[in-house]
Amino acid sequence: MRAFRERLKSIIEAMVGKVVTPGDVVASTGLPRYEVLATFHVLEALGLIELVNEKGNYRVYKVTGLGIKLLKALQSAESLELEVIPKTSQAEAEAEAEA
Repeated sequence: MRAFRERLKSIIEAMVGKVVTPGDVVASTGLPRYEVLATFHVLEALGLIELVNEKGNYRVYKVTGLGIKLLKALQSAESLELEVIPKTSQAEAEAEAEA
């Protein structure tokens, strides 16, 4: 688990402050391409990175504010607990909180 955490941290660190392609992250981290691509899919689905531009198979991403929060937590905490709420459930929870 610690190795996964370090790989995740290195991927997000490679993206901070710039727009990147998965290939850029592969080059800067030395991680296998398949691993970076799989991680990008998960990070995008969780809203931790977002697609900036797409043309054919060429995609450019950037880290979101939530991704920066995750990176800070990965850098500072020994353990980390995340709760993932689907967007529809999150909208319902926010509506209930406002009522």
